[in-house]
Parts: sequence; structure tokens; C-alpha cells
Amino acid sequence: MADLAAAFAPVVASLGGVSFASELVAVLNQTVPVDHVCLMRFANCTRPPVLESASWRGGDHVGAVQQAYLAGLYRSDPNLQLPARSGVGVHVLDCHGIADESYRDACYLHAGLLQRLTVATFDDGQLLALNLYRLVRSGPFSEQELAQVRVLACLLSTLAVKHVTTVGMQLRSRDRGDRIDAFSARLHAVSGALTTREREVLARVMLGMTSEGIALDLDIGLSSVLTYRKRAYARLGVTGQAELFALCF
Repeated sequence: MADLAAAFAPVVASLGGVSFASELVAVLNQTVPVDHVCLMRFANCTRPPVLESASWRGGDHVGAVQQAYLAGLYRSDPNLQLPARSGVGVHVLDCHGIADESYRDACYLHAGLLQRLTVATFDDGQLLALNLYRLVRSGPFSEQELAQVRVLACLLSTLAVKHVTTVGMQLRSRDRGDRIDAFSARLHAVSGALTTREREVLARVMLGMTSEGIALDLDIGLSSVLTYRKRAYARLGVTGQAELFALCF
């Protein structure tokens, strides 16, 4: 138990922060090889926001898969068919068992993903899904690994719920620093391609700060702020604050 507590201490420390998924996938790989993790909240079968995402191996597929998924393929996600119930469940999805061809091809076969384990929790009537993925080259989860995930399921679920709750509290906080951290976490979840400085600038854009105010706050030049914002908008495929909010929320 002491070893488990020590292993997950960095994950607990990162709750509500941008490094949550990275810390989680690192800890999991000490016992259960996982190539990628993704945390989602489904609300009434509408477009689910990707709250956190991190890769241990590969990762080149993430951007394209998320784009196709959020563009409409999420409607074919088998997680949406999970029955609403209390408690924690662990569900196995093999790519070859996916009936919807478009979803299977875009989200699994083209990305080289073989299998997904979902630690599912219904929190406040909404499905919170912590997805653990294996690439084809890594092979399927073994029975021993499945058993290990089931042992950890309650802990993983509690961490996921706490992380989402903490991010939500930060977004509603009156504290400026909390809100900037929360916006930065959302931006990191939407695109891992953004640099730290680009996230810092966009988080302040989302807070409603002017370019001049951002420059003063970050102690950089106005031209640098405009450059970081333009570059970040291009990476995200948005043109302004309204589209940025729509993408993140």
C-alpha cells in the first residue's frame, strides 16, 4: 500500500493541472504498459470535451484522431452505449470488434490503435471515461494486466473525478491565477502541439486580457504576444476568441 501511495503521489499533486495525464500515464507504465491515455466527460450524448490526453509511446496519431472524433465520429463511440449506473466499471474494446467502419478506421486502424480499456464512472449523471490505449505494436492487454487495471479502477476513477472537479472549481474561481491555470489545462488537452508560451498567451486571451495587458503580465513585447497568438490560432484552426472558447468548451 505504501508503494502504491508513493507511486501515485505525483498524480495526486498534479490534480487540476496540465500535467495530470502525463503523470498518470507515467505511473501506469510502472505496472501496466499503456501507450496513451485520454479523459473525457460525456454530457447527454453531446460532443464530449477531451479533458486530458497524454502519450507514452507514439502519439503522432493523436491530433488527427481527436479532430475526426470531435467532428462527429464520437456519436459511434461504444462508450455512449454504457448503461448509466453507480460504481466503477472497466470495459474492453478491441478494434476488430467495432461495428462502425468509419469510426473503426479513423480512430483505431489508421492510428495504429489496437485496444482500449475504459474505466467508467457516472458522476452527477454524466459519464466520465478514462481511456487507456494500446498500439498494435504493443499487443493486447494480457489477462494479468486487465486484472491489475480492475484492482486500480476505483483509485483511477476517484482521481479522474477529483481532477475534473478541481478544473471546474478553477474555472469558476475568482482567483485570476486559478483560472489561467484551468484555461491552460484545457488548451493543453485540446492540443499538445501548443508551446508553453502559446498556452500562456491564449489562457490570458480567454481570461479577457488585452494584448497590451498580456505583454505586461508576461514581461514580453507586444509584438511577441501577437506572434504567439497568431501562431497558436493557426495550430488550433481558429480565428478569434469566440472560436477559441467554442473549441475548448
